[in-house]
Amino acid sequence: MKKSLFCCCAAAAALAAGCGKSDKGYDPDIKFSKTGDVTLIASIENCTTKASLVNTGEARWLQGDAISVICTDGTAVQFALDGTGETRKAFFKGTIPAGKEMGGWALYPVSATLSGSTVSVELPGEIIPSSQGSCSVMAARIEDSYDITFKQLMAYFTVQIGNVSPETAKIELKSDKSLSGQFSATLPDALETGIVAQAGSNGIVIPLPENTVSTITVPFAAPVGEYGSLIAVAYDAGNNNIGEVECLTAPIKAELAGLRSISATLPTYAPKQPIEGTVLVAGIYWALGNLQHVTGSTDDGFQTDWRIAPAQWEYINSGNAGSAGTAVTFSPTNYTQYDHFNWGGIGNPYDNVAANSAVATVGTDISGKMYTSQNCTTTTTDFTAATFGDLAYWASKGKFRMPKPAELQKLMDEASYQYGCYTVSPGKDITGVLFTDPENGGEPVHSEVETTFTAEDIAKGVFLPKGGRRYNTQAYVVNVQGTQGTYWASESSTGSGATQPCYGTVFHIVSAKATFPYWNAAFDAKAGFMIRPVYIE
Repeated sequence: MKKSLFCCCAAAAALAAGCGKSDKGYDPDIKFSKTGDVTLIASIENCTTKASLVNTGEARWLQGDAISVICTDGTAVQFALDGTGETRKAFFKGTIPAGKEMGGWALYPVSATLSGSTVSVELPGEIIPSSQGSCSVMAARIEDSYDITFKQLMAYFTVQIGNVSPETAKIELKSDKSLSGQFSATLPDALETGIVAQAGSNGIVIPLPENTVSTITVPFAAPVGEYGSLIAVAYDAGNNNIGEVECLTAPIKAELAGLRSISATLPTYAPKQPIEGTVLVAGIYWALGNLQHVTGSTDDGFQTDWRIAPAQWEYINSGNAGSAGTAVTFSPTNYTQYDHFNWGGIGNPYDNVAANSAVATVGTDISGKMYTSQNCTTTTTDFTAATFGDLAYWASKGKFRMPKPAELQKLMDEASYQYGCYTVSPGKDITGVLFTDPENGGEPVHSEVETTFTAEDIAKGVFLPKGGRRYNTQAYVVNVQGTQGTYWASESSTGSGATQPCYGTVFHIVSAKATFPYWNAAFDAKAGFMIRPVYIE
């Protein structure tokens, strides 16, 4: 049970083969003492097997195991296993310091602590696939005998995951209950109730360096309770999600000292290939520029006068980018070029008149959808009839769509970002944020220290320029160009303290800071922000 891996109940094939061994006779000539050099003989409660695989529920001590013996003053003394293990009962020896006396409890693993009557333990967030499982938490009463019996405080799962592709660098198990992190319970009640499951999202990561297997088996201890979901997510070396599967066909109850086997098969992974006109970052195909209306443009497959900007850095009026905080006023009678749109408008997406933007209930996601009603309830597939909905979807005739909040969050969480500027020509520097996949599958790095980008740098990722924003009270005026940039997400939302939809889940760049979600109660649907479309696969 070294390096946070513990056998105790989650033994699979390799361990089950040795479970036929008989425990050696235990008739020791020792005297029971609560002080000085102490020898305890500890046995383990077996598990109740509810399994279709090779698990036996038989618990065994392993060589190198240790237990924590609690003294009457609350301090802990580590007792080491004396022997080679492979038995359900084993000798543990330790020394109670002078002036102290052994108390009434022993804990396993030694990382578990006891404060008063509360036992606490940190369940590991990362485990290695093995027959030994992870972190079997147990407690034993110590009375007036050297014989003690450890009782299980948790349930156990053995999850077998098939069709694991060679590209898989790690698998994460996620549930509607936390599977890792800090847990506690009260003794002696926990001997009957166990360590109880709690709502949360802390999962377990199983690293698979140089993966060469198609099936892995992961035994692990789990808090006691009902689980409605258990999802296995596979990631490649770039931390991209390359497949996931729900492991449960129905909710299951993890019982104290119960051993359950679960099996699931990942979908077959087909590596994503480059798609012309896009860049793949965080597993998402992003357009190589913002959505624009430019009279006379002829982008293939788009509505007349609509296009993706010719370059990622380009926005309307970017020729004045050298003037920090530039505001530009357009003529309402000659509004031929614009790239700041209201939310959900298709008929007149550039205007801040209330009738021209969508007004949808909170939680409405318009990505890839079109409507004939302003409240986004009457859908249509007729591009000529649509007056509200996803402008990027409409303008590209179904090739692109607005990014969903989860996709912008994925960009923030999984990609590295770097603030900087790109020099288009002497005196014309375009500032913004460049998102790229982490190098060599490492952790994403976020830097707000300005750097200088080359064209080759920008080609590797998603560059979002600070093209300004239009206030909802100022028609035809785009403000703060060169100092801020604001991009729409596809879902109607409210910000903190807001009672009406404020459409505040926007991606916002202020100075060097990239923020998502960005909340502002003034950001209603009449505001004018940019759109970086996502390719529809």
